[in-house]
Amino acid sequence: MNSPILVTGASQRVGLALALELAEAGHTVVSASRSLSAHPAHPNILQFQADLCIKADRDALIEYLQQRYDGLRAIIHNASLWLDDGLDNLETMFRLHVEAPYHLNLALGEMLGRVEKADIIHVCDETSSRGSKGHIGYAATKAALQNMVLSFAEKYAPTVHVNGILPGLLILKQDGDEAYRQQTLKKALLEFEPGAGPLIETVKYLLASQYSTGSQVVINGGRHLKNRMI
Repeated sequence: MNSPILVTGASQRVGLALALELAEAGHTVVSASRSLSAHPAHPNILQFQADLCIKADRDALIEYLQQRYDGLRAIIHNASLWLDDGLDNLETMFRLHVEAPYHLNLALGEMLGRVEKADIIHVCDETSSRGSKGHIGYAATKAALQNMVLSFAEKYAPTVHVNGILPGLLILKQDGDEAYRQQTLKKALLEFEPGAGPLIETVKYLLASQYSTGSQVVINGGRHLKNRMI
């Protein structure tokens, strides 16, 4: 069966590294992002330009997948925006982190159901379970994305497995100075910049797992323990 993996937000950083890893493993990957690369990163990666905050763009993506493929092996909701607090930014993050995954999961459920074992993976954030006073809207919308793991896992069981990944820091900001680097790394028990590896490893585990659904995998280097009150 012709069943690709849909990865959102796969044009750069962690999303691109994930798409490349899946493509190298032999999967066909449909990369849905706001911007397209001039030169595709791998022949197994097919780019589809879409602003997932816009319903018409999502409808076009859904139609593209339904007309071109028999089924879907997986959907990986990686697209994310880390914006400052404010009503306009809250609306944007809600559309990307909540409305878009909700829409795509519902619309593409039938295609996922045609595959013997399909997966939906929500890339949430470690702040989605603890909050963030500096980015309240971001944490809140990621918490909604995390909650939807439970609902869709129940809705689509047993054929489609639905899980969440809660990463902490993976890649430092490119424009950060040394003080920012040291301060940020010290927030975790494991004080180094891991790169995309932990998320890729977790995605591969979930795609292979036969007995995980409705679960949340935390990959934050022990950040939740670093400043725990005793």
